[in-house]
Amino acid sequence: MKQSVHNAFAEMEKAAVARLAGRRWQDITEKANVKFDIQAGCFRVASLAGEVAVSYPSFQVEQGVDPWQRLVILHYLDLADGTPLAPGEITFGQLKGGLARGVNFDRQVEAAMGAFGCRPVEEIRRACQRLGARFCPANADVCAVFPFLPNYPITLKLWLPDEEFAASGRLLLNASAEHYLTIEDAVAAGEVLLKALG
Repeated sequence: MKQSVHNAFAEMEKAAVARLAGRRWQDITEKANVKFDIQAGCFRVASLAGEVAVSYPSFQVEQGVDPWQRLVILHYLDLADGTPLAPGEITFGQLKGGLARGVNFDRQVEAAMGAFGCRPVEEIRRACQRLGARFCPANADVCAVFPFLPNYPITLKLWLPDEEFAASGRLLLNASAEHYLTIEDAVAAGEVLLKALG
């Protein structure tokens, strides 16, 4: 990571920690649907196929976590308001403030899924399972729901190529997504997932 980017991350993390400072862990666990390990003094945040430890009250995220994922987790702990998952899914472009950033990311996903969808279907399914996805019936050849954060699933709908059409796909968010992350965080979460899928 370049020094200027590293410095920018450090500043964003510092601001995120400052917003969380003084918050009761009970309030955070209730609203963000995360576990708190009293003995270890940390939150245990389920993310994709793993669990990320966030110390309390310092809000330091364990080492080895992707920097964007680390920042998104802190923002999630700060912004979560406990709203239940809603029926229905939305695109990134449908998020509040998503007209530019979200629509652009939806296009980025389309391009990435064109290549991803050309892999053998079993390889696609293994890549999804490795990240903790569960498969659901849908109007797509593959529909995988990734547990990006406890109340923040990201759904992949993928259409495999055939004689007439190229592979295509999209990432979708739960209709309650705006109660947990901003558009900037949502796109960062989507980019982390795309990178992890390879």
